Amino acid sequence: MANSLSVRRSSGLGLGAIALAAFLWSVAAIVASRLFQNGVTPSQLATARATIAAIGLGLFYLRGKPLNRQTFRLDKRGIGLGISLAMVTFTYYVAIDRLSVAIALVIQYTAPAIVVLVSAARKRRFPDLVMLLASGIALLGVALVSGLGAGELRLDTVGLIGAILSAIFFAGYTLFSDAMVQDFGAIGVMFRGFLISSLFWLGVQVSQGFPAAVFQPANLPGILFTGIGGTLIPFCLLCWGIQQVSVERATIAATLEPVMAAVLAWLLLGQTLTPLQIIGSGLILAAVTSLQLWQSRLK
Repeated sequence: MANSLSVRRSSGLGLGAIALAAFLWSVAAIVASRLFQNGVTPSQLATARATIAAIGLGLFYLRGKPLNRQTFRLDKRGIGLGISLAMVTFTYYVAIDRLSVAIALVIQYTAPAIVVLVSAARKRRFPDLVMLLASGIALLGVALVSGLGAGELRLDTVGLIGAILSAIFFAGYTLFSDAMVQDFGAIGVMFRGFLISSLFWLGVQVSQGFPAAVFQPANLPGILFTGIGGTLIPFCLLCWGIQQVSVERATIAATLEPVMAAVLAWLLLGQTLTPLQIIGSGLILAAVTSLQLWQSRLK
């Protein structure tokens, strides 16, 4: 009985950590939009956030550890994680530049369904019905929250490819994190991922020249928040949360992000919530809650 209670408490904490990560990502999205208005480019912001996260994680993870090959051990999973982290933001920016935000967001959040299907294929079994239903309900909720159907659709081949790739990379970094977390721990996994991601983006930035906009005094607070509060902390929370719950449940819980983004846009930017967006928020919350109740009954 005590063990069952401990498992439920751990599962609840895991989902809570993922919900907090989603909240921080939604705040970072608003901060990023303001940075773009102030002249910071998407690639500059991607470079800054990855570099800040890598340095912060490195200081914490490497403290007291010998600086040898074992400490920096990296395998194909770590490289895959780093590339996924580097590309998920870039492909999403391409998508929203070419498509309506609604379409881009809905396509990106097919990632939970991808994770459910990939996990089921690896385990050689049919996905749990509850998982499939929760994925579908959450995706419908994201579609409503993002405002799909509220305006004219702008279809573009490059944009569609970008949106599809963003979903794949979203699912990819979740699956790679799940595969590595038992070996390296949440901090160790994220350090390796963002080390590769930052090296990738620094290479890109070298070809584009010095990012003067990043170091403007007015932009520095937003840059630091995006790197620490919008990248380092939430990705570690997600990785830790995956340890507490299944990877499928973790990615479905991450669909809370558009709900929180919509609420924050209403509170901070004066954007109104339509009845359909409120319904969509309810659907996402219902999907996440149903997963927690279902898991509790299995214990």
